Amino acid sequence: MKRYIRIFLLIMVLLVVGCTNSDSSLKESVASDEIKEKTDEVEKQSNQKLNEEQKEDTPKASIREEEQEVKETITLEEKIEAYMQQMTIEEKIGQLFMIAIRKDQQGEPITQMNEEVKKLLTTYPVGGIILFKENIVTAKQTQELISDLQAMSTIPLFIGVDEEGGSVSRVGSNSQINEVPFKIAFSIGETGDPELAYKEATRMGKLLKSLGFNMNFAPVADIYNEPGNTVIGKRSFGETAETVTPMVIRFAEGLIQEGIQPVLKHFPGHGNTLEDSHEGLAYINKSLEELELEELIPFTKALESGVGALMRGHLMVKTVDDSLPASLSPIWGNYILAHYDCDNILLMTDAMDMGAIQNQYSVEEAALLCIEAENDICLMPADIGKAYTALVEGYKEGRLTEERINRSVRKILSKKVAQNSLVLE
Repeated sequence: MKRYIRIFLLIMVLLVVGCTNSDSSLKESVASDEIKEKTDEVEKQSNQKLNEEQKEDTPKASIREEEQEVKETITLEEKIEAYMQQMTIEEKIGQLFMIAIRKDQQGEPITQMNEEVKKLLTTYPVGGIILFKENIVTAKQTQELISDLQAMSTIPLFIGVDEEGGSVSRVGSNSQINEVPFKIAFSIGETGDPELAYKEATRMGKLLKSLGFNMNFAPVADIYNEPGNTVIGKRSFGETAETVTPMVIRFAEGLIQEGIQPVLKHFPGHGNTLEDSHEGLAYINKSLEELELEELIPFTKALESGVGALMRGHLMVKTVDDSLPASLSPIWGNYILAHYDCDNILLMTDAMDMGAIQNQYSVEEAALLCIEAENDICLMPADIGKAYTALVEGYKEGRLTEERINRSVRKILSKKVAQNSLVLE
């Protein structure tokens, strides 16, 4: 633009000079000076206009760039914190529960969404649901049930199942869904080939994912080292830590590969008990040092490999805590926090409606003990209404702090984001 202005003014000068040949040299000098002054003034005004235009444009561009940079630098942790700030304390407490919906009030199996389930999920905004064999009839029916359950929840649900293969098989043993039943763990362990465990788990994971599940309460990390044990037996991969550990790790990796969250069970080891925790408390008669040299090895190695969830059994180890089972023990809770990366590991109890808990504690007290013992999820309370209300009242009375509740909710939401079920903007 400057170049064009100068050319224009030069032409004007030549015209003026051509028309005034008869003027004196003094007049020519004065005219030239005047033209130069006008030229400088035009240039000055032009430059000012250009600068003003640039000033107007630059902030807009900068603002857009800065906004984009800020948006890109917001971390997942910050998004989760922002999401949690919008949740009520009741919604947060709901996330701490995973419930069963086996039968309706008339004793009939629940295989589809009904008013009873709708009311349940509206009243108690739970974090997850575990389905059992009576809930699972056909592939299409199971898919529709899970889809309807998810649609009823504001925050996506964990939808879990006990699918170990062998004797504990809610899906794999259903011939309408799965043609070839999944192998029992012990038979896989006998091959000595961890890759077989991986292949079986990927086959299992694909089927579970296709139905809508995102969590499986497997693999069993217990060691079958008590011949009199009847509750675990061949649900275990073997009789030694050397056999069980690689099988557990590869089985878990197979599930993860297919988008299913595995849950190791039953910490600190149900394979060394004579009692069945479904009926009452089961006892492990070993010291902590002995457990660390045997029973705890599969759990520890699997958690270190990246398995992100751990079920704590209703197991009494008197040498560690002589008053509370591992599932409800703050001593065991602190041990787990000290030894494992619990920022990335969901801790949960075994089913709270089992005899080991119901025979010893009220529903309300068990729920409070569960969270006080550093669990993130209270699995299958005998009465969700009583358990949920107990935690709400426990918060109001100061027994549970919001910081403690947030610590678990933060992990639960993080897992759901990682599974792409919960999307945060």
